[in-house]
Amino acid sequence: MNSAAAEQEAVGLARESFLGELKSLNRDHPNTGFGVSLRTRSGRRYLLANSRMPLPETKSEGFPTGRRLARLENSERFSSIEVLADCHTFESISPGAEAAILGNALNLIARIDTMTSTPTDTLAATGTGG
Repeated sequence: MNSAAAEQEAVGLARESFLGELKSLNRDHPNTGFGVSLRTRSGRRYLLANSRMPLPETKSEGFPTGRRLARLENSERFSSIEVLADCHTFESISPGAEAAILGNALNLIARIDTMTSTPTDTLAATGTGG
């Protein structure tokens, strides 16, 4: 399989994983926009988001708002997988809700990575405040 086809397959699998997790995120955090930024080894960027996440004018710019929740670098298929959240209530979010959002973000990245590569890489969590 050529490199471009492999990238497209990995992005397709990531979309499937994100859509499944998105239902849980929307239910548990109804006022929050969630986005996933996938950067392939060839440098292409793919953005996946729910309806509450502001989108950029062009994909190469990345999401215009949102705080990084978690990021995985150097997986087998992607140079980075990043989950962002955009919420107007972050200033008043409880520690328990923040931990739940962070846990969901880590699970989402782990699922994307597992579905698209071998699970030997390391996840880095930054929390909603980082």
